[in-house]
Amino acid sequence: MEAEKALGNEQFKAGNYPKAIEHFTKAIALEPNNVLYSNRSACYCGLKQYQEALDDAQKCIELKSDWGKGYGRKGAALHGLGRFDQAIAAYEKGLDVEPGLAMLTKGLEDAKRESERNNSGGLGGLGNVFSSPDLFAKIASSPQTAGFMADPTFMAKIQELQRSPDSISKHLSDPRIMQVMGMLMGVNIQTPDSMGDGFGGGAAPSDPPKKKEPEPEPEPEVELTEEEKARKEKKKVADAHKAKGNDAYKSKQFEEAVKHYDAAIAELPDEITYYNNLAAVYFEMKKYDECIAKCKKGIEEGRAIKADFKIVAKSFARIGNAYKAMEMYDEAIKAYEDSLMEDRVEDVEKRLKNLQKEKKKRAAEAYISPEKAEEARQEGNELFKNGKYVEALAKYEEAMKRNPKDHVPYSNRAACYQKLMEWQLALKDADTCVSMEPTFVKGWSRKAGVHYYLKEYHKAMDAYNALLKLEPDNAEAKQGLDSVIAMVNAQSQSGEVDAERQQRAMQDPEIQAILGDPQMRSILNEMQSDPKKAQAAMNDPTISAKLQKLIAAGVLQVR
Repeated sequence: MEAEKALGNEQFKAGNYPKAIEHFTKAIALEPNNVLYSNRSACYCGLKQYQEALDDAQKCIELKSDWGKGYGRKGAALHGLGRFDQAIAAYEKGLDVEPGLAMLTKGLEDAKRESERNNSGGLGGLGNVFSSPDLFAKIASSPQTAGFMADPTFMAKIQELQRSPDSISKHLSDPRIMQVMGMLMGVNIQTPDSMGDGFGGGAAPSDPPKKKEPEPEPEPEVELTEEEKARKEKKKVADAHKAKGNDAYKSKQFEEAVKHYDAAIAELPDEITYYNNLAAVYFEMKKYDECIAKCKKGIEEGRAIKADFKIVAKSFARIGNAYKAMEMYDEAIKAYEDSLMEDRVEDVEKRLKNLQKEKKKRAAEAYISPEKAEEARQEGNELFKNGKYVEALAKYEEAMKRNPKDHVPYSNRAACYQKLMEWQLALKDADTCVSMEPTFVKGWSRKAGVHYYLKEYHKAMDAYNALLKLEPDNAEAKQGLDSVIAMVNAQSQSGEVDAERQQRAMQDPEIQAILGDPQMRSILNEMQSDPKKAQAAMNDPTISAKLQKLIAAGVLQVR
């Protein structure tokens, strides 16, 4: 369970939510607990599958009702579904359980803000009726609305309303939307369509005749408080400094830009944008500590006045850029993750993934030490001699990590796998060994031995022949080749067919290529009808070699 959970966490950090869900699901099947459901709920939120996220959050709370994070997951899922009042209730319940938990306080603020915005403008949150999880089923099941689903423009509007219920105001001019809304609310909303011939099974509505808009009445002036007037004047002065700072920044007059941004901050110290601009200048000047300090100050000031989370996200991203430039990768990764918690921006996600890869690569490079690799390999050899093959495997793997370019540990590990009867793993290591160093005799010997055990005699012969090209007088190779030939002849003359061996041989690309050659197919057919032609075919070196390959593989028998 812990292994699957760890893999899920790793995929989640990399932003690969579908893969993370697979691992968390496997872990839940082994040992369900509240943390796993919480983690999978977060993945579903990342994919905008909010109903699934809500289901997992509910399960999380059932398993541990005194854990604040479960309510946080529930609030986030409800927020995604556009059910802001329920999200607020979930966050408040979580704060009762775990007061002060950051994800709950921030989530509550966001949900309240969205609820207020959704209920503004006199619409009273009407868009929320489109948040129903079975919305499309309801539309399709109603004779009055089913035909609308054939129109892509209508479906696009419905999908937008499902994602963003507060966009209802811009779609009210479409009578079909009004009719669907009435159906969902259980009321009869009169539209031009309901009084005429309709839209013909979902066709686009015709534009209604334009009416002359009444002249807007002048809005009464709102009297500003003295404090608001003072801030407005300060904002005007600060923005003037900001504009001059922007011009200086674009012309790379960085010292001048710093003066103007500092002046803007002096006028309005709680405006996060000015800090972000100043931090950008320090970044270009390679004054990374100052860049980070200004971003952090901006975040602090911005939090106090509930600044837009997108601007806060930019501050965290810039902190990440500065730490990355300083090659402080752990701090940079944390800053990028904080930025994505505020606002998921594709470019920041990409920077985070690339940095995580770079960190992993550098860690591997820093681990390299040929001297320590050889020490680990020698320790593995001692363990191997004492029959401790599993312990020896670990030492050989350590040697590989310490020196990835050394082919010898692969040969050593192949020997371990042979002792442990893990023949396919042994073969894989032997192949890797000789591909890294084609002149390594012991690697070819290991490869030939594994093929021989697997009854892949044609491949064993190839390996022994490759070894003899390197060392023509190698006694082990000569003896091994003789054994292979004797085994091939014995099996061929016995007339017995090893079905398993034959099946494996047929999966070999080299054997498939020989059998797929039209000339070879013709020769094989002739050999069956006239055995004398077999002898004639054997006089051609190329054809003879291919026939010998088929015989050694157990595909062809000659008596």
